[in-house]
Amino acid sequence: MKVIILAAGRGSRLGARTKDRPKCMCELAGRTLLDRCLDTLEKAGISRSDIGIVTGYRSGMFQVEGVTCFHNPDWERTNMFWSLTMAREWLERETCMVCYSDIVFAPEAIVRLRESGAPLAVTSYSGYWDLWKLRMDDPLEDLESFRTDGNGGLLEIGLKPGGPADIQGQFMGLLRFTPESWGWVTETIRHPLPKPVEKLDMTTLLQGMLQLGYPIRAISTDALWLECDSEQDIKVYEREFIKELS
Repeated sequence: MKVIILAAGRGSRLGARTKDRPKCMCELAGRTLLDRCLDTLEKAGISRSDIGIVTGYRSGMFQVEGVTCFHNPDWERTNMFWSLTMAREWLERETCMVCYSDIVFAPEAIVRLRESGAPLAVTSYSGYWDLWKLRMDDPLEDLESFRTDGNGGLLEIGLKPGGPADIQGQFMGLLRFTPESWGWVTETIRHPLPKPVEKLDMTTLLQGMLQLGYPIRAISTDALWLECDSEQDIKVYEREFIKELS
């Protein structure tokens, strides 16, 4: 099974940290986010030869032995989904897990995602509320909806929540596609969506797929997961999670 790491973005909210390097090469507690990601994948049993990285900003800095590199030349004006399509030759041919490059996560999430029998699956983090309280004053200002049917079927994702009941987890930036479900993606983007294809974020795509009736399996986990989106995030994590990050 292949793993595609999405690493095309700069991450402007990290300020000076990304002036001369991609977001995933910023350090968290002395190690780059990309190094942490690759180490986690290795612990989950993923070989470097099965990993592809979609590059964009400062692509020349990606010198990772054994991995395949794809490139999004339009990284500056496109979004996450467009970067993923750079690796469509893999997605059309075999089952692939997709991983954001600005997250820290436990091997358990990858193992459970790999073992899922669903054509399309995502992981969700159940400890989101405590994490968001550390990151910001009002978690509801930033949190997105994530609702399931109680049996692991995803009902809604990525919308502005009406209240806490609409948030049963948070999307972690980890997905699993089969060639069948990648075909669903191809069909979905033929329909009207809230954003043009080149500007599509992943949750908007997934919500569009749900509205068309495509099933998505949600896999909940409480294992360590951190989203490194801002300078404040880095400071908080190095203060609150230094033991887990060592």
